[in-house]
Amino acid sequence: MDSTVVSEGHTFSNTEPKRVKVYILENNEWKDTGTGFCIGEVSTKDEDPEQNAKDTGTKTEKKEAFLVVSDEEYPTNILLRSQLEGNIEYQRQEETLIVWKDLLGHDIALSFEESLGCDRLCDFIVQVQRHIEENISLVAVRSGDDGIGSVHEIITGPVTLPFTGAPQNTDTLFEALKIFNENTAYEYLKNETVEFVLQNDYVAMLIKFFETAEKEKELKNLLLISNIVKSLILYNQRDILELMVDDEHIMGVVGILEYDTEFPTMKANHREYLKLDAPTFKEILPLENDDLKLIVKKCFRLQFLKDVVLVRFLDDHNFNLFQDIILDLETCIIDVLEQEPFLANILALYDLPKDEENSFDDLEGKKNDGIKLIHQCVQMSKNLEDRDKTKFYKALVTMGLFNVLGYAFNVVTDPVLRILATDTIVTIIEHDILLVHNVAYKKQKLEAKKNNNSAEPLQNDGDDTDMDSKITDDMKFLMILSKILLSDKSPGLREQIIQALNTLLHPEGCFSSLDSDMEGMGSGSMLNEFNYRLNSEHNTNFNSVTKMNENMEDRELNSSMDSIENDQEFQLNEYFNNFYKQIAPVLFAPLIRSQDIPEEDATKETFDDHLLIHLVKLISFIATEHTRISSRKFILESHILKNIAALMKPTHILQLRLTALRCIKNIICLDDRYYHRYLMTNNLYDNIFELLKENIKSDNLANSCIQDLFRLIVHRYTISNIENSNIEELRQQTGVRISKKSNFSVLNKYLWNRFGDTLREISDVPAVNDMWSFYEKTQREKANASHSLNDHILNKISPTEEDEDIDISMSLSENVPDEAPGNADGRKRLHSDIE
Repeated sequence: MDSTVVSEGHTFSNTEPKRVKVYILENNEWKDTGTGFCIGEVSTKDEDPEQNAKDTGTKTEKKEAFLVVSDEEYPTNILLRSQLEGNIEYQRQEETLIVWKDLLGHDIALSFEESLGCDRLCDFIVQVQRHIEENISLVAVRSGDDGIGSVHEIITGPVTLPFTGAPQNTDTLFEALKIFNENTAYEYLKNETVEFVLQNDYVAMLIKFFETAEKEKELKNLLLISNIVKSLILYNQRDILELMVDDEHIMGVVGILEYDTEFPTMKANHREYLKLDAPTFKEILPLENDDLKLIVKKCFRLQFLKDVVLVRFLDDHNFNLFQDIILDLETCIIDVLEQEPFLANILALYDLPKDEENSFDDLEGKKNDGIKLIHQCVQMSKNLEDRDKTKFYKALVTMGLFNVLGYAFNVVTDPVLRILATDTIVTIIEHDILLVHNVAYKKQKLEAKKNNNSAEPLQNDGDDTDMDSKITDDMKFLMILSKILLSDKSPGLREQIIQALNTLLHPEGCFSSLDSDMEGMGSGSMLNEFNYRLNSEHNTNFNSVTKMNENMEDRELNSSMDSIENDQEFQLNEYFNNFYKQIAPVLFAPLIRSQDIPEEDATKETFDDHLLIHLVKLISFIATEHTRISSRKFILESHILKNIAALMKPTHILQLRLTALRCIKNIICLDDRYYHRYLMTNNLYDNIFELLKENIKSDNLANSCIQDLFRLIVHRYTISNIENSNIEELRQQTGVRISKKSNFSVLNKYLWNRFGDTLREISDVPAVNDMWSFYEKTQREKANASHSLNDHILNKISPTEEDEDIDISMSLSENVPDEAPGNADGRKRLHSDIE
């Protein structure tokens, strides 16, 4: 007996002996027949010489496989010699048992000493099934997860596969469909079927049968072929899906899927769409990378199958596989575009010298297509990792993205292209709010280094004749957005621009998005890097360095982090300072009016009410979200609140009037004494009460908004009284004199003194009734204070500070103390609280 046998190119060697117990089932009981060592053995046997002579005239050999167990005490004594033949099913039960019934009807079990021995013999059975005895099988049997019943899984065995010959008919197609559906029951059968489909190019064969059936109008066969393709898709195998969408198969596959058993009398027109109406693969400039072309085509075709052809058919698992493949292909596309010069050449079209523009045919069309291409690339990048997205967006900005956007907003008139350009930049800034500023900041530093001088940002000296030349790099895009918002009438484009401005001007998250000089890092990467270093160095070096060294490392890391935070704060302050100096005067020009112009003349110039709604909302946004001293200085010095109050007149639409009212309410809610003083000194509440008089007897939105303002005053007045009680207690304890007057106390008094008659008409409103109670209380306190003042005069004692009222006519030019963003106590106010 040879220890090594070659069968169909496969070399068999006897397995290593493994210790087992042999059991035979007798009278429904397992009988132990001894302990020994088991091997898998393959031998050769001559075929019947007479039969061979008749058939071929040559001598052939037949391979046979056995499981042989020899006694451990007497190796020459064979306990078991069982041939692997016929259609025997071997079962691996749990980890150490192999059980089967041989062709003579004997139930045999091998119990291995260790699971490794069982593994070796199972591998041997698998190889025998593949190369010698195709009809035997090996099945794994294990207990169910809930401990009830058992689970069977085929490890190897005979696989029934469809007929691939010709001609095909209804019976063969129906049998093929049945086989494909049944072979999904076990992973082994499924894998073998997939291998069969790929190796035999079964999809191409189906397409050939389909073309014949369609030509002969065999509807039943067409529906069977369609169901076979759908069954293959349900196998959820990436290789099959990618095979279906390649150039050779895609038209045939979508043609097959035009037929549906749910609508047997109807047919879709997927092929016609792909030939005539589908987006074509357009090369703006020659693309030399053929692999990239193929990837782009595959990506589109998979998307088409997922979203159109199979939209009613895919389950969650299939849908997720399509998504995963598309994501991988899109990631590959982005990676290739970063490395190839193709994208840089596209962006270079928007910055060509005048003498080179004539060297391109249809340059305007190429530029328009370039906007679409950039938009598609940015949309594909949405699913990338944050680090990869940041890297790609930086590459776009560096290569000249803003030349593209400048062309889109300043030259292009097609609103669709302008919306695509806006959506592109919105996507970028939503990922990293200060990415544009960071790139511009680094550019300034590099230029300063080259010129050996500091890169001072350009300042607006008030001369608007050459405004664009005075805009710093980080403000150029804001200026583009501002001009488009003021000039374009498209509602959809305006909404996107407002979304972009809100994102660009929101300070929340700015620090986390700054990434200093760490190339390729995503949001907050620098601080995360230092946290990682701090933790890892402490964990690694704890046992190898002294406590002094650790403290020194901590100080160095903390110093580096402080430096980064200072640099971030500097960039953030510079960013918003540039905004208020360079952009805000242009953006809010419709709301800015010189004090020298009378109100009746200033309001002659009309603006689109819908535009003014957006601008008023932005004013409310910057007043509540930006650092108080910066936003307040701009708003008050520009007298924007006067114009906003004027927008509540009847000459404007109700939506704008209510938006202006809400803006005033939000600013009042800031509890800022300078805002309060400005509103009362300039009598900007007059238009609010004119609006109230118009709707005083109506139950509508305007009346509700004004009553909400009254409820706000009552609520904040109550809070201020509680705070004043605490202040009085502190005063009694410390002797420090603190004014007890609050902004809302003065405001309530002002409203009753100026609009008392109107307020009395709605005294049945609970909030107004409370305001009257507060006013009466204030008047009583004032009367008492007057008596106290007389006593002070008689006794030649000066009045205390608590008896003084706030002078609302105090000059606005006095120094304004720095305050933290948000409300006066330094806490950040949430925008939702104000709304």
